[in-house]
Amino acid sequence: MDAPLYLDHAATTPPLPEALEAFQRAVESGFANPGSLHQAGADAARMIEKARKSLRESFGAHNYQVVWTATGTEGNHLGIQGLARAQRKVVERKGLQPRVLVGALEHPSALLAAQALAEEGFVVETLAGDGDGIIRPEVLEAALGEDVVMVTIQWANNEIGSLNPIQELVARTRRGAPNALFHSDAVQAVGKCSTALDRLGADSYSVAAHKLGGIRGCAAFLLREGCVKPKAQFVGGGHESGLRSGTENTMGIAAFAAAAKVRRQWMTEEPDFLASRRRNLVTMLKEIVPDLVTLGPEDESEQLGAVLSIAIPGIRAEPFLHRLESEGVLVGSGSACHAHGHTESAVLMAIQLPANLRNSVLRLSLCGDESRSDLQRTAKAIEGCLATS
Repeated sequence: MDAPLYLDHAATTPPLPEALEAFQRAVESGFANPGSLHQAGADAARMIEKARKSLRESFGAHNYQVVWTATGTEGNHLGIQGLARAQRKVVERKGLQPRVLVGALEHPSALLAAQALAEEGFVVETLAGDGDGIIRPEVLEAALGEDVVMVTIQWANNEIGSLNPIQELVARTRRGAPNALFHSDAVQAVGKCSTALDRLGADSYSVAAHKLGGIRGCAAFLLREGCVKPKAQFVGGGHESGLRSGTENTMGIAAFAAAAKVRRQWMTEEPDFLASRRRNLVTMLKEIVPDLVTLGPEDESEQLGAVLSIAIPGIRAEPFLHRLESEGVLVGSGSACHAHGHTESAVLMAIQLPANLRNSVLRLSLCGDESRSDLQRTAKAIEGCLATS
């Protein structure tokens, strides 16, 4: 029997072989506390600094400080709450109440981090996305002003794969809100989009290892050089320049850097490696399901090639997902971070997907190494499940 075909990479990726090798090397030679003064500690510290440099190169983030964290959620809190708290006095000195703008389709770790600031006296406003799940520049521009201290908009949506025009959104923010800092949740996009973070120009980003072939429990917060320092979420030993206290996860860090390097190599060798697979899969599925609904933008320049979110009229996603699993194909439904809850997806409501389709959505998310036969196997499994529904 064939091994299961895993198509839920937006939830988490299996570690790449190179990441596992780097992890094992760090277990053997980087096990010591990086803060220790002996040679073993110095070896671990050098391993961390080497990985820090490598990550900046892989993400095109030469103008950013890499702060190691444990999760993308933590990076979002540090970027949104930490920077907003650090910046609030700039507008309060002018007699203004600090305002925070957050995209309506954000991952809950960003949306809820922003909304929690209302309890501290910030005015928190939500920016509406369009039917493609994108925050258009004119929507942001209309909300900007001197009292805005934070704008947070994700680069790629985790449920439907829409890409926000971060570079233009940052430019509009610089012009229309001179006191604002811009944070972007880049967890789903890095390692899958070739645009350098330096080019996008946000003040900070959150990224996570396990979305691109690293190992869970390691992530990073990227802070633009010269930017105001955020208020730390964790205090203690003063690690990471005082921005994130806690003994560094040397093994996870080494694996993260190794995985990011591999993903950069893939994008360099075949820039279209994800979009072409998504395109072929859509073609195959539409031959089977003529009334298939694809969510998100039609324009490939606005799509994350790794994510294909579809609605199949007449099915219920959860039981259908399990039937696919019995056929050896593993896919997702909505966001796995809150998949076991009972509330409707805020993203599907925000893009105004018809109510009769919201329980019929499957998310097929790719690694980028799938063969054509893998895609055909997926389409055949869906066809078979539909025939027995």
